[in-house]
Formats: sequence, C-alpha cells, structure tokens
Amino acid sequence: MDYEEPLIDRIQSTPETFVLFFSSTVIVIVVVAVGLLIKTRQRNNWYDQNILDMSTEPPMRVRCASFNRMDTEDDVPFEPAASYLDQMRDRSALSLPLPKGDLSGLFTIPQAKKKNRSMFTNPHQNQLDRGMYQCQMADESACSSMTMVSTGSMHLSVHHDPNLSLLTVSLKQAIDLPSKRDEDNPNPYFRVALEVPEASVPKVEHQTKTFTSTSSPTIEEDFCFQVTSAQLSQCRLEIMVYDFDQFSVDECVGCCWLTLGRLNVSLDQNAPTVFWAEVLPFDENEGKGHGELLISLAYLSHAQRLSLNIFKVRNIRRNEGNICLRVTLLSGIEKKLKRKKTSSRKLTRSVQFNESLTFSIPKHTLCDVLLEIELVLETGTFGMATQTLARLQLPLHKCKDLWRAIIREEKSQARWHSFEQP
Repeated sequence: MDYEEPLIDRIQSTPETFVLFFSSTVIVIVVVAVGLLIKTRQRNNWYDQNILDMSTEPPMRVRCASFNRMDTEDDVPFEPAASYLDQMRDRSALSLPLPKGDLSGLFTIPQAKKKNRSMFTNPHQNQLDRGMYQCQMADESACSSMTMVSTGSMHLSVHHDPNLSLLTVSLKQAIDLPSKRDEDNPNPYFRVALEVPEASVPKVEHQTKTFTSTSSPTIEEDFCFQVTSAQLSQCRLEIMVYDFDQFSVDECVGCCWLTLGRLNVSLDQNAPTVFWAEVLPFDENEGKGHGELLISLAYLSHAQRLSLNIFKVRNIRRNEGNICLRVTLLSGIEKKLKRKKTSSRKLTRSVQFNESLTFSIPKHTLCDVLLEIELVLETGTFGMATQTLARLQLPLHKCKDLWRAIIREEKSQARWHSFEQP
C-alpha cells in the first residue's frame, strides 16, 4: 500500500502521464470493437449463403400444383409440397464428390441407333425433295391472306453472291405496323435472322435502329449472311418486328418468315429480287384473350418486404363498369396470408393503375409463396357486388426477374403477364 499510494499521487500530479494512460486505454478498446465488427460482417447469415448457392448451382425446375379458387371461406387444406430450400438441401447432401485426375476416359457419347426404313415410318425433312413442292408467290400470299390477318407490309430485296457465298438482305420500308398502345404510335425496330439447316455455327441475328413514333418507317439497312449456293434453297429468313418501350420489356408485334427456296433469288447485285412481304401478328399467349397485366416485383432483404408494382391492364373484354385488382398472398398449403386491393378505375380497353402494394414476407418462406391476382368488376350500388373477370397465379420461385434482382441487388424490369379464365 505504501508503494501504490506514491504511484497514484505521481500520476495525478503529472497531467501528461494521466493523458497518456487514458489515451492508450481508449485505443485498446477501439481496436477490440473494430475487430469484433469485422468478424461479424464477414460471417454470412444462412439466407445470404443460400442465395449464393442458388446462383452457382444449375437451375432446378419445380412444378406447382394447380388448383381452382372459390370465393367461399371454407378452404380445404391439402398436404404441403416440399419447399425449394428442402430440395436443395437434400440435393446437396446426396451429391457425390467428383474423382480427381484425368476424366476424359470416363465419359462417352452414345451413338444414335440406325432405324430401319419402312413405308410406315414418317420420313425426315432432309429426305424430302424440296424442288417438287415449290409454288408461286401469288398462291402463297393468297393462302396467307385468307387464314391470317395482316398487320402491315414490308418492302425488301435479296441477292446472293455465289463467289463469296454471301446473301444480302436489304430492308427498305415498312407500312401500317401495329401498336399495342392505343394512345400512341409504335417505336418499331427489326431483328433479321437466317435459319440454315444443319449449320455448324449458331444462328446469326442482326438488329436495325429504333424508329420513334411511326407506323411506317423508312429503314434502308443492309444485312449480310454467310451461306453457300447449295444451302440457299433450304434457308428460312426470319424478320421480327418489336415495339420499343422504355418502361417495360420490348414486345414482338409482328413477324415474317420467308423460305428462300420459294423465291427466285437474284445473283446480280445491281438487279436484286425486290418484293413486298406481309407482316403477320405474333401472339405469345396463344390467344387466351382475358387481358394482360404489366407488373414488376421487388424484395427488400433487410426489411423482408415484397413490393408489387402494378402499372397497366390492357385488352379487357368488358367495356363498362369499374374494375380493381385484388391481390392475395397464399402460402404453400393454399392458406390465405394477406389480401390487398387497388383503387377502382373506370373500365376501358387500357387502364392505368400506377400503384404499389407491399407485403411482409420472411426470407425463409419466399420460395413457398404464391401471388394470386384477380381482375374484379365492381357492380351494384357503391360497388358492393363483385364479379371476377380473370385470374393470374404467380409463384415467386418461378419469377426469374425477382431472383436476379435479389442476387445482383438491382431493380427488376416490368413485364407483361396474361390473365387466365377464373
């Protein structure tokens, strides 16, 4: 005690010594806190680790059971299906380690078995003599106009150089192109590709520039394809017409397929084969006719919140009344978790909503959630009676744009979805 008291008195008597002792203590505490923070940040939680594993492993298809939805409250539960995360864990547990060393001798390519030719088996398309089935262009255009409705025309020319094995396709002009936006002209651009049968190289595709707010653009662009004279008659020219939209995914509004064997392709560059071709409608939805919905999805991992951005509904069969969108969040066992609806809008062919609905969803249940979007017609006094016009079921584990946005930490792009019969 006699030794400690003079030491304490000495520290208190000299301010410089006390400041040095206090500063060293603070520095040690700060270093320890920073080390613990870095160690905590480097440790990934189970959800982030699972997202990284899903991005590196090959995609796995999960089929979701379909069901018929009723407006009653008596829901009949059924056996829950195994979640996507459980299947991924079982798959990783059953995976076997790969052998080390040279693996070239372990893999063999099976040879295709030669089938005996018979008069009862269908012949392959390469065994047909295409010269026996040529027809005139006038007959082909007449048949096409009777079966399909034209959505514009395209003026183009083709010529082939046999010395260089080069086919040149010139797009000159297009007229009366359609637009899926009722209030504005389209912003068209064209993709030109040549399909060569039994080609060793992949199909080459060219694209024109985008023409703003016009249904009859003047193109005047040339595209070249490498093809021999022997393959020329079997090639098919594909021209796809797209409508550019800066707020959503570009849509294909028309297409044109031409088999070069049916054309008299000129071999003179100064006198090419010039003709008009009809642009036929392109329908990705196989003519369901219940309307389309433009939406985008976003998920905030820190807040565990799913945002559904609703922009527009188009091609609705009804023309009178007020409509709204009713969104129901369903779990894997078909249980209603939460239901929200948009505000009412006057029914027209194209209805603008521009609303956002948010749902709180934990990270571990994101793969097992199903979004059910219903197009509801409000009738009666003050809209008390409702009628479901169409329905859309959207499993979240099938939304590629959503998972890509989660992994890359970017915004998802808006996309059109087709309604189905309720």
